[in-house]
Amino acid sequence: MFKNVMLIAGAALFFLVIGMAISTHPYAPLIIIISFFLFILAFIHSDWAMGLLIVAMLLSPEIDLGGFSKQQDITIRIEDLLIVVFMFGWLARIAVTRGLTFIRNMPVNRFILLYCIVFTIATLKGMITGNVAPAKGLFFMFKYIEYFIIFYLASSIIQSEKQMKGYLKIFLFVFIIVDIYAFSQIGHVDRVSAPFQHGSGEPNTLGGYQVLMLGVLLGVLTQVNLGVWKWALMLLAVFTLVPFAHTLSRASYGAIVVMYLSLIFFSKFSTKTVLVGIMAFFLVLFLAFKPDFVMHRLASAVTPEYQQNIPTVKIGAVSLGASPSARILDWIDLFQRWKTKPFLGFGLTGVSFVDGQFIKVLVETGLAGLVAFTLLLIVIFHQVLKIYKNTRNPLYKGLAIGFLAGHVGMLAHALTANTFIIIRIMEPYWFLAGMVMVIPYLEKSAVPAPVKGPEEQKTYLRNTQFFLNSSKNSPSFFQRGG
Repeated sequence: MFKNVMLIAGAALFFLVIGMAISTHPYAPLIIIISFFLFILAFIHSDWAMGLLIVAMLLSPEIDLGGFSKQQDITIRIEDLLIVVFMFGWLARIAVTRGLTFIRNMPVNRFILLYCIVFTIATLKGMITGNVAPAKGLFFMFKYIEYFIIFYLASSIIQSEKQMKGYLKIFLFVFIIVDIYAFSQIGHVDRVSAPFQHGSGEPNTLGGYQVLMLGVLLGVLTQVNLGVWKWALMLLAVFTLVPFAHTLSRASYGAIVVMYLSLIFFSKFSTKTVLVGIMAFFLVLFLAFKPDFVMHRLASAVTPEYQQNIPTVKIGAVSLGASPSARILDWIDLFQRWKTKPFLGFGLTGVSFVDGQFIKVLVETGLAGLVAFTLLLIVIFHQVLKIYKNTRNPLYKGLAIGFLAGHVGMLAHALTANTFIIIRIMEPYWFLAGMVMVIPYLEKSAVPAPVKGPEEQKTYLRNTQFFLNSSKNSPSFFQRGG
């Protein structure tokens, strides 16, 4: 009864939105048609849909919504459409298939819910008080929730190790394309960036993404017997360092060091020695050649230079450069503003832009938001570490320790960047988080279950038999038991 009511309500809302869209935008019919076929794709072949989503995360263009709203800095991307449509397609699949669920029972759930509640209340309060523009606030609220939708899509759709391998291969394929694109920019731009980014690009975003993916790549390399493929992946890791260096992102430089040290710390002893040896080799190589562009970028952080209206900040005897000085002054200013609304802050987008995830969370969502956000990050760390220690599957172990190192690297990156709201970092991050969090379920389902009778084994409604089974002898991973 409840499912029927939800389906009717969802259908009514869907057609209402379609009617409004057609009346206000000429491209709406085309978007609706495309969405319909994507819905069917997600319903019938969810693996293909999720593979397409992984590709779109880094390789889809942005669309400026300036024509729809006065908030000119609101943009959407192709995967925004994919995420929503795929979610409805998967929910429709769940509605007609027994044994499937959208939200698995995981310790991280309550902390995701807590954080969502806090930033929603803070933003609604900001709209009421006039600190937040409603259209912009609602958009960013949805964007934050969209990251968690990716997490739950990945963790609910993945039912087998084969899927896990397939998604990892697509992630690495996209990673290669992004690296090649960034490499092709060297010599043509001052700082390289990822594909399809506005203006001069966002090198800091590319650097953060590369740190996350390098963590996963190195985790798999240290745990999985890849045969001859290990040399190809090692070459990819080394090749990545070239465009990574040309991002000139100091936040990413610090993050990759923290990520790699985390990988060393949590690895077993025999792996530690190899990783330490590799680190020593590259350190000697770096000190021997001292790339001028990297050294100049690092030195500029502590080289005072005059810029209009930016006073030089001193820490002890060290005078900071213009960029870190401006950032610290912004932090001080926003911290003073936070004191006026300490508990719930100003709401999402309720204050001016600032580089620094934690100060941003504090000012926008107050002390309540910072506590909820910090607890969420701690629980993710604890659960991933627990999964890494408990699993015996080399692939799962490699993915877990790689994501663990990447997670710690993202925390370092977030000290001076808005890492946990950057689309091209957070979409892969939450997809990978879903892959890791589902590992205990995959291992549990791998244990042979008692043989069930014919009626118990039947999991599909009669009217979906044609779509979901290609033949009686080809079982689907959507069936019970994975």
